[in-house]
Amino acid sequence: MQSNNPILTRAETYADYEQPMTIQGAIQKSILLTVIAAVLGVGIFFYSFSTMNVGIAYAATMVGAIGGLILGLIATFKPNTARVLAIPYAFFEGAFLGGVSVIFQLKFPGIPLQALLATFVTTLVMFGLYKFQIIRATEKFKSVVISASIAIGLVFVVQFIMRLAFGSSIPFLFESNLLGIGFAAFVAVIASLNLILDFDLIESAAAQRAPKSYEWLCGIALLATLVWMYYSFLRLLSLLQGDD
Repeated sequence: MQSNNPILTRAETYADYEQPMTIQGAIQKSILLTVIAAVLGVGIFFYSFSTMNVGIAYAATMVGAIGGLILGLIATFKPNTARVLAIPYAFFEGAFLGGVSVIFQLKFPGIPLQALLATFVTTLVMFGLYKFQIIRATEKFKSVVISASIAIGLVFVVQFIMRLAFGSSIPFLFESNLLGIGFAAFVAVIASLNLILDFDLIESAAAQRAPKSYEWLCGIALLATLVWMYYSFLRLLSLLQGDD
């Protein structure tokens, strides 16, 4: 059956029967990339505070976000590059994590730790729901989650453009009100459900004997979801405290 997941579609196209990827290999590379991003993020976080240089945090956030987005898109559409781009991608994501954590910590002390805990617990819960097939990655499920993720992405692009070009914001949607909090909660839920797609991607790509490079691509996909979840929880918790 043809998958709705664009990454998995390429796995179906480029099957490798001589040296295919494995679930264990994908997990190992996912852990490696996550550790690299986490270590760099923690380093930037503490360095920014020790030097009281907030400019570094803002620069790390912007460079990390843009660099990560570019490398992630390249790896998605050219999976054979994932092996080379994975480590640099983890560094960009680490820069983003460290920078954005400093920014939120300055405004809302303690929120980054709460968001980190929420991300960790949610990841365990989602893995359990997937493992015991309480939530199944059906084609309809994939289609809904991917469509919602794309729609959310477009909303954030519009918001970014409005902030950059006009210094304004989408009315109510990014403010500390019922609509803003509801939207932030929805984003956090969709980000979390993307973990189900990542778990399914790893299993399905391995079953279809995708090339070895897909282990790195799966690692990139999983790290991207974890970073998105963390940022979503940061926004949701900050809005609950009454700030946009």
